[in-house]
Amino acid sequence: MLLCKIEDLSKSYGDRLLFRTGRLEIHDGDRIGLVGPNGAGKSTLLGILFGDLSPDSGRISRFGPAAIVRQDGQAHSGPDGRMRHTFCVPKESHSGGEHTRRALAAAFSQHPSLLFLDEPTTNLDLDGIQTLEKQLAAFSGGFVLISHDAGLLGRLCTSIWAIQENTVRAFPGPYSAWLAQRDREYAFQQEEYERFRAEKQRLEHAAAALAQQAQTMKKAPKRMGNSEARLHKGARTVPQGTLAHRSAALLRKAGQLAPKERPEPLPQIKMALGAAPPPTAKTALQVEGMTIRYGERIILKDICFSVPATGKTVMVGKNGSGKSSILRACMSGGPAVRFSAGVKAGYFSQSHEQLNLRQTVLENARTHSALPEHEVRTILANLGLSAADIPKPAGILSGGERAKTALAQLLASDCNLLILDEPTNHLDLYAAQALLEMLGRWQGGLLLVTHDQTFLQALAERLLFVENQQVRTFPGGWDAWQQEQQRKSMPRDAGLSELIERMRRAADAAKPPAK
Repeated sequence: MLLCKIEDLSKSYGDRLLFRTGRLEIHDGDRIGLVGPNGAGKSTLLGILFGDLSPDSGRISRFGPAAIVRQDGQAHSGPDGRMRHTFCVPKESHSGGEHTRRALAAAFSQHPSLLFLDEPTTNLDLDGIQTLEKQLAAFSGGFVLISHDAGLLGRLCTSIWAIQENTVRAFPGPYSAWLAQRDREYAFQQEEYERFRAEKQRLEHAAAALAQQAQTMKKAPKRMGNSEARLHKGARTVPQGTLAHRSAALLRKAGQLAPKERPEPLPQIKMALGAAPPPTAKTALQVEGMTIRYGERIILKDICFSVPATGKTVMVGKNGSGKSSILRACMSGGPAVRFSAGVKAGYFSQSHEQLNLRQTVLENARTHSALPEHEVRTILANLGLSAADIPKPAGILSGGERAKTALAQLLASDCNLLILDEPTNHLDLYAAQALLEMLGRWQGGLLLVTHDQTFLQALAERLLFVENQQVRTFPGGWDAWQQEQQRKSMPRDAGLSELIERMRRAADAAKPPAK
């Protein structure tokens, strides 16, 4: 069944074209991953498809009820694509993860036939992500999903819409097939361009050589008489004319070559960290007897853990368990926190609280850096921030741009211990992949909070579990821990499933009886 028909949409901001779509359709059962770099217009396109943003041109038709879950944790739904109701929970009442859970539950509870999801795993814990994945796998309608999680896209999506060179292109097949197709297309276009350029240069050089040869043919000697000079001139006129004619013909041929444009380079983010000299101690950070309260409520009580000076430690736990609070407390110092001599910690907060929103991108990036300005500008450019972004105050940046600015602050610093809280939130796929590769190469100490299973599997060498007001250490990686859980057959939390089912029952009970 056709759920949405899209005809030649376009959207611009000022003089800048975001995208054109051509003709696209969404049918029942479609699982579409929407990909593109930060700033390509993915969230804008999702809003247009849902109907609360307007395109500059083109037409969109929706058939049946639709719902959208945004990055800000709000869910909207409407039975016909025009009427919409808002379901949102005040952010101050819940953690980011609880806010997202309620937004997802509100969207599912309306029984939409078409679902739009903009980074729905942001702030969800592992149980929430796995439950959401099961809900989407079992969803009977169609959905369009924006996500920085390549693993999630690969497991769920059966087709990809990619915003490339301001055009939305549909690729049948999973995310891995799209990546392979994209790389093949780029390689073919690059090869065609190089062949065109080489042939044009060959013709132009040959024409120039003939023209030069014609110009430098031996002239009549100065002492030659007039009659002898006329004979000499006549003798060289024929070959000169032939050379000039051949040169002009080669230039015409070069101009008639079918032009091939240089392909736009594939999105590429480069990240590299310098490091201060490693500390002499084996342990970079030691926490002993830390208690954290929210008002009168104790969140964590007398916790103890350590972070090695080298190696990768990943902290996991449910939403609201206190992971971010632990990292903030560590950076704030106190009697329970001890950094070893020589440790220089670099901190990334998921709320980007390390940024000064009144300062520019460049000023923020140089906060902890002794590097010259041109090197910091190079770091920002390597992260995909343009020259036009650099003088902007951080307060007007998008979530992805703020995340990249905060990363630039780290990359420009001189640290040997990284403390990172959900660094992939708001990053596009390309930046998330570059971050994963950089952390894989990192030789210093790492304390990472993440719910991204790709990062967990690739990076974790030891795990810290935050649960029941305590921190428990597991001396192994994510796969080893999962194998242990399978042996123990421990039940998993189905909190999101239960919340969705409760809200569905409430929504069904609130519906007027059928006439």
